[in-house]
Amino acid sequence: MAKAASGRSRRVHHTENLDLLPVMNLFCCIIPFLLLSASFLQVTIIQMSQTEGIGAAGAGAVANLARSEEDRLQPKVILTEEEMFIGTVAGTAHVCYSFTQQIDGAEVLTYDFDSLRTRATEVHRLLTEAYPQIDFHKVTILTVEETRYDNIVAAIDACAASGFDQPGLQVAPTASVERATDAAMGR
Repeated sequence: MAKAASGRSRRVHHTENLDLLPVMNLFCCIIPFLLLSASFLQVTIIQMSQTEGIGAAGAGAVANLARSEEDRLQPKVILTEEEMFIGTVAGTAHVCYSFTQQIDGAEVLTYDFDSLRTRATEVHRLLTEAYPQIDFHKVTILTVEETRYDNIVAAIDACAASGFDQPGLQVAPTASVERATDAAMGR
């Protein structure tokens, strides 16, 4: 192509415009998705320790005996349809009778969890005094199949306030819980 007398070509150079619309659409779709997925992700840490075995020189035997003693003495809170108990292998104590309460227009079964907090504090104190070498943190909530979730959570909270901050849950058929309770109470 011939150049003009000034040294410039007659042809006009056009620069291409970048079409950012597809990229913006992609970001508009990806960013909310990533934010939503990040809000549902939750990191859970489970602390586990290696089991201490008994070595050739008997190392670890005392720790294992203390742990088995703690497991043997671990208290249970028993929620039946009629009443609530707390106890260990050494014995079971009555906490309170169940009663009905109106919640959202329906009658539901509940318990006096302040009484449980008082009894659990007493059990924790007695266990700690009798076995000072053991830190008592575990408790098992033993319930029947029909127990309301709110009652289980309230029992866990009452036990945690008393020092039993590692709850476990055990659900058993109503008949077996009643038989175990009657045997423990000597009925």
